[in-house]
Amino acid sequence: MKKTIAFIMSLLLLLAAAAPAAAAADGAPYPDSAFFSYKDYTLHYRVQEAKNPRGQIMFLHGFAETTHSWENLTAILTENGYRCVLVDLPDFGYSSRETKETDRLPREEIVHALMTALSDEPWYLAGHSMGGYVALALAQTWPESVKNLLLYSTAGNNGIFHLIDPLTHSHTVASGLGPIIEFLGQSRPFVQALLLVATAEQGFDYGSETEKVRTTFTQKGTGAGIVYYLSCQTDTDYAKVEQMPPLLFMNGDRDFVCPPLERIPLRQHMPKGSVDYTVKGGGHMFIETRAEETAQVTLAFLAANP
Repeated sequence: MKKTIAFIMSLLLLLAAAAPAAAAADGAPYPDSAFFSYKDYTLHYRVQEAKNPRGQIMFLHGFAETTHSWENLTAILTENGYRCVLVDLPDFGYSSRETKETDRLPREEIVHALMTALSDEPWYLAGHSMGGYVALALAQTWPESVKNLLLYSTAGNNGIFHLIDPLTHSHTVASGLGPIIEFLGQSRPFVQALLLVATAEQGFDYGSETEKVRTTFTQKGTGAGIVYYLSCQTDTDYAKVEQMPPLLFMNGDRDFVCPPLERIPLRQHMPKGSVDYTVKGGGHMFIETRAEETAQVTLAFLAANP
């Protein structure tokens, strides 16, 4: 069901030598912004330092979101000693958009390059929704770089988007649908409708979230880039998941984007010692609306898996 809803939401959008920068350039979107170049890509990321850090966490956002979706949670985690790096995935936020000329790469390869450029030590890797797909793919490809996975409102990626591979690889399709996607993505009513599907939860600030999502679609090339993005996903290898260190798996019981049936394959293959936690009353964006509860569960898991 989750894959079906995600597919429909995506179709709605479709149809209607690397080194990190030493510091953010003038005019960067946030005071803690930095940029990282890898092959044909530039990633925008933010570093939130902690005093006397006890660990480092890389955060990957969900579809149509940006680094902002993690802010409530990472504010608590940095206070508790964890260095947090928040990344805008390609085609979202302030990272580069893919074009006809781009040599397209899986997201996990680009994120892994950033991880190894920033530190020689392995990371805790957090993924929300779409970002969870990327986190799983990265951990199964470079297990030496990941201590534990922190997965929120996500499931395994079972390859549904391969059904539309011919379309997503087409420059003609991307260039034709791109302006339509950008128009819809900047429409307040359209974005609010998507958010209502994604998060039916009291306490969610739909007005503020709408404006943050719309910011992504004001970036030229976002529409075409989203089409290309769908052609570069890696399926989850559940046999490799079983061999991973324990992971944290958190989901809301009011999540209509990632409902219970879609979580079953990942739940059946979670490594021994994993934590499976349900946020009562939580929607798809509980990382924002239930940040304190999410942080408490996350901190307990991190303490048990130093």
